Amino acid sequence: MFTINVPGFLSSLMDMWTKGHHSRVALYSKKIAGSICPHLINQTVLAASVHDIGKIAIPEKILLKPVSLTRSEMELVRLHPQFGALILQRNIVGMIDEEVISAVMHHHERWDGLGYPHGLRGRDIPLMARILAVADAFDAMTSFRPYRTSLSMQEALVEISKHSGVQFDPEIADVFLHIMRGGEKTAGGGKFYDFTNMGGVAGIMIDLFEQIKSFAAERKVKEIFAVMAETEEPAIREEAYVQAVRLGGPEVVECFIALLSSPEAYLRNLAVEALQELGTGYISRLEELLYDPDPDLRILGFNIFAGIRNEEAAKPVRRFLERLVSGEVEVQENVAAAAIECLGGLGSPDDAELLDRVAVAVAGRGDYPYLCCILKLLRKNLCPA
Repeated sequence: MFTINVPGFLSSLMDMWTKGHHSRVALYSKKIAGSICPHLINQTVLAASVHDIGKIAIPEKILLKPVSLTRSEMELVRLHPQFGALILQRNIVGMIDEEVISAVMHHHERWDGLGYPHGLRGRDIPLMARILAVADAFDAMTSFRPYRTSLSMQEALVEISKHSGVQFDPEIADVFLHIMRGGEKTAGGGKFYDFTNMGGVAGIMIDLFEQIKSFAAERKVKEIFAVMAETEEPAIREEAYVQAVRLGGPEVVECFIALLSSPEAYLRNLAVEALQELGTGYISRLEELLYDPDPDLRILGFNIFAGIRNEEAAKPVRRFLERLVSGEVEVQENVAAAAIECLGGLGSPDDAELLDRVAVAVAGRGDYPYLCCILKLLRKNLCPA
C-alpha cells in the first residue's frame, strides 16, 4: 500500500488564498482539543488539515468568484464536505480513521440543526466536527476572501460568542473564547493550561496575525519577513507568506531569494514556492541563481523554473545547458542533473538536439553514468517513437 503525506497532499492542491487556512484551522483545533479531549488531539489536527480537501472538486472560478455566488453555485460549494469524505475514503483507505472522515463530512453542520450536508443537531454532530466548525468559521472570518474584507480577530470573537448555542456547540465556543482571550480555561471549569509552554501561541497569535495584516496594508515587506523568520508557528509563517506573495514586487522577490539561503528547509521550501508563484515577471533575476557559487542555490534555481512551467522559464535553462556544452560552465553532476531534469519538464521535441549535444559534452568530460541515464530517458520522453 502506498503512503501519502495528507497535509502536504492537501497543501499542494489548494489555491494561494487558502494556502495557510488548513494550518491555522489545525492550530486552533489543536488548542481546543487540548482543553476538552486531549486523547483526540492527533486525530483532530489531521481532520483539520484535510477538512476542505473536497474543494478540489469545485471549479476554481467559483471558489475565487469576487461577488456573491448564485444559488446553484452555492449548492455546489456545499457539496465539498461530501466530496472530501469521498476522496479520503477512496484514496487514503486504511490510513485515516473513520472518525476523521466523519469530521470532514460534518464540519459544516450547525448546533441548531440548520447546517449541511445532513442537518445534524447538537451532540448528534461528531465532536471533532464541532471543534472544526468553530476553528474553521473563525479563520474564515479573519482571512482574506476575494468577495469580502476580513474581520479583525476581536470582531470575529464577538461573532463566535454571538452564535454560541446557535451555530456552534456552546461548550466548544466557550473554550475557544477563553483560549483566544488569554484565559486558557477548560470547559470542565477551574483548571487552567499554560499554552505559552505549548508553543507560545495563545498569548501572541492575535497580535501576530493582526500585525502581519497591518504590515501588508502598509507594504512593510521587511517586517513581514521578520515575522516569518522569527516565529516557529507554521500557521503564522504561512499567513506571512500569503500576505507577501499577495503584495508581490521586486522587494518581496529579493526577500524570498534571501530565504533560499536559510538553514531551515521549511523556509527554503516556502521561498521556492513563492518564487514559482511570482517568478514569471522576474526571469532575469532568477536566472542569476543558476550561476551562483553555491551549488545548492543553483539547484533551487532550477527547481523554481521547473515550477513556473512556461516557455519563458525554459529559456534560461537552455542557455545554461548551452554554456555547459561550450565549456563555460563546469560539469557538477547534481547541478547538471537538476538542469537536465528541469528542461525535461519544460522543453519540447525541439530540445532533443540540445540534449544530444549535452550528452556528448558530458561523455567527453568524465564518468557521469547518472547524467547519461537521465539524458537518454528525457530525450526518449521528448521524442517518443
